[in-house]
Amino acid sequence: MQCLQNPTIDSALRELSFGFRRMVTSYGVYDVNGYRFRSEEYERTKPRLTTVNSGVCVPCIDENDNELDYYGIIKDIIKIKWQGHMQLEMVLFDCCWFDPTPDGTRRTPNLGLVEVKHSSRLAVFEPFVMASQVKQVYYLPYACSDKSDLKDWWVVYIMSPRNYIPANDANDDPDPPNEATEVIFYQEDGLPGSFVIDLGADLDNIVPIVSDEITNPIDLEFLAKVNTEAQDEDMDDLESDGDGDGEDDHDDLLGYLPNDPDDF
Repeated sequence: MQCLQNPTIDSALRELSFGFRRMVTSYGVYDVNGYRFRSEEYERTKPRLTTVNSGVCVPCIDENDNELDYYGIIKDIIKIKWQGHMQLEMVLFDCCWFDPTPDGTRRTPNLGLVEVKHSSRLAVFEPFVMASQVKQVYYLPYACSDKSDLKDWWVVYIMSPRNYIPANDANDDPDPPNEATEVIFYQEDGLPGSFVIDLGADLDNIVPIVSDEITNPIDLEFLAKVNTEAQDEDMDDLESDGDGDGEDDHDDLLGYLPNDPDDF
């Protein structure tokens, strides 16, 4: 009643005070922030799916003002609607969260590697998160499952949103252009950092390739003499092998003639 009587209270807050409806809507798939999310139960009933879209990550701030990421899996997607003519609604993800402490989440900052222990669970009961707050992740198991120290861990891979450009806080233009702009895929490629290969110091140490072509006149004369002797020996061998007259020897050297009628 105080909300209704106080004109300074925002109309949306006034309708929130009416409470939400007793009936909620459950979804198997929901698109938000450039991602397509699915519940784990929905993916279990669709064996032909080629992707896994149930992994989520939500950034938070702990009691020491340190950034902390929570990783989990969507169990259900629900939409809550409030009473009133404004039709206020909110989509929540009911998630199963992994333990964010070092017992359930391992981080290797220099490699950009994050791993979660899939059997770990968050100690407190806080299953719900707003759909607009989460990012999509994929959990990749290790191939060497026989290793006892790796089979319980999954590698976290953060997915890039599609057809979505994040808000640019540095853009202070009060009059943005009205014309349609080309949609750009937002994607962070690789890990931060770079390296430079400097070849300047080694250019002076490069040895030129020496050609193997023979240009010495003495060597050329020797090779010509060797080739001549080899050809003479081949001709002597051919003459010693023939027992008939010259024509027979000539025919033997020619071998099979495809147009000779005597061969048929």
